[in-house]
Amino acid sequence: MRPQHYLDIFMSPASVAVIGASRKTGKGSFNVIENMKDFGFKGKIYPVNPLTDEILGIKAHKDVKDIREPIDVAIIATPREQVPRVTQDCASLGIKGAIVVPQGFADADGEGKALQDELTRIARDTGIRVLGPNTLGIVNAFSGFTSSFMPLAREKVPVGVICQSGIFFVGSSQFTGIMGKGIDIANGCDLDFADALDYFGDDDDIEVIFMHIEGMKQGKEFFDTAKRVARKKPVIALKSARSRRGAVAASTHSGALVGKHEVFEAAFRQSGIISALDPQEVSDFTKALLNLNPMRGNRVGLVTFSGAGGIILIDTLQEYGLEVADLSPPVIKKIKDLSPAWMPIQNPLDIWPALMKHGMEYVYELALSEILKDTAVDAAICIAIAPQLPEYAHLNATEIIKKTAASFPEKPVVAWLYGPNQISISNMIEQGGHVISLPTLPRAARTLAMLRDRGVFLSSTA
Repeated sequence: MRPQHYLDIFMSPASVAVIGASRKTGKGSFNVIENMKDFGFKGKIYPVNPLTDEILGIKAHKDVKDIREPIDVAIIATPREQVPRVTQDCASLGIKGAIVVPQGFADADGEGKALQDELTRIARDTGIRVLGPNTLGIVNAFSGFTSSFMPLAREKVPVGVICQSGIFFVGSSQFTGIMGKGIDIANGCDLDFADALDYFGDDDDIEVIFMHIEGMKQGKEFFDTAKRVARKKPVIALKSARSRRGAVAASTHSGALVGKHEVFEAAFRQSGIISALDPQEVSDFTKALLNLNPMRGNRVGLVTFSGAGGIILIDTLQEYGLEVADLSPPVIKKIKDLSPAWMPIQNPLDIWPALMKHGMEYVYELALSEILKDTAVDAAICIAIAPQLPEYAHLNATEIIKKTAASFPEKPVVAWLYGPNQISISNMIEQGGHVISLPTLPRAARTLAMLRDRGVFLSSTA
C-alpha cells in the first residue's frame, strides 16, 4: 500500500460541497452533481445555491458556512469575482481542497490574473490546496469520483492523465485510448504538474502516465520529480504551444508560461520522459507501454508475407535509428530448409514461398519463434494479412503470432496487417496483451524506437 498523499483527498473524497451548483438537470445541463452521481460517487454531496432548497433531491444550502458537517473537497463554480472569498470561507471551515471550475483568471485579463494571484496567496497562507482555476478537476474511475461538468465514461484502467485542458478528459479515446484517473491542472495557481506526477508515481492503480503540457512555472521541481518517477513507470508528454502563435494561444487558454520547446525536449530526454509529437503517438506509445517490455537493444527481426513490405520497413527502421538484425546462421538455415532452393533468405524473412509449400501455421510459428530466440534480435515486427473471415481463415496468422509472442515476453512484438479486415484482425491479435498492432509501418517503427529509448534510459545510471 502506498503512503498517504495530499492529493488523496481530491481523488477519493468522502464528502463534497458543490458551491454554485446548477439547478438545471438532464442532457445539456452540465450539472456537476448529476455527473458525480451518474459516475458512481457514493459519498455525501452538499449543494450550495442561495436560490433553491434542493437539487436532484438533495437539500441545498444558502452558503457553504451553513453546512454543519465535515467536508473534504469544495467544487467552486461561482462567478470569478466571488471565488477568492468563497475559497477563504472554505479554508476557515477546515476544508482541505478546492477545485475551482470557472475560467477568466490568468487565462483572461489583468483583473483575472489578480484574482488568480489572490487564490495562490490564500492557498499559501491557509493551507487549503487549490486545483485550477479553469479546470474540470478530477476523474477517478476506481473510487467513482469526478468533478467534471462534462459526462465521462468510467473505466478502471491503469492510465493516469495530467493535463491543462478538459479535452484530454472528454477526448481521452483520441489520445491515450483509455483513462482510469485524471488531474486537470489547468491554470495551476497552486497544485501543479510536480504534485500530480508525484501522486501518480506512487499510485499502484496506474502503470502509465500521460501529460499534456502547455507550460509550467516550477520547472526544476517538476523535472526532479520526473527523474524519480520515470524510473518506476513510463511517463509520456505531449508538449503543445511549440510555435510562436501556439505560445500566444496557450497564454490565453491556461495562462501558461510556455518556455522554449527545445529546452523542454532536452529536459524530457534527461529526465526519461517520453516525448510524443501528436495524439497518434500518444495512443501508440500508451498501448505499447501497457503491453510490451522495453527493448534491450537496437536490432529488429522482420517476418513478412511480402518482400516489398519488408523493403519498405527496412527504410522506415533506419529513419528511426533502428537496425535490421543480422540473423544468426542457424536461424537462416532453418528457414532456408523450408524454402525453394532459389529463394535467398535474410532479414526480413519473406516466408511466403515456404508457406505455400508447408502451410501457414507451421512456417509462421517456426520463423517467428526462431527470430525471437535469436540473441541477435531485440524485437520483432510481423507483417501479415488481415483477411475476411471466415472465408479466408487459412490466411489469418493471428493466433500463431499471439501464441509465439507470449513465449518470449521479454522481446516486443509489433504487427502490421494489410488487407480488407485490418481493424477486426488487429483487435483479435491484441487480445491477451502480448502483441500490439499498428496501422502503418512508420508508426510501428516509431513505437519500437520509443521502446528502445525507454530501455536505454532504464539501463543508464541514475
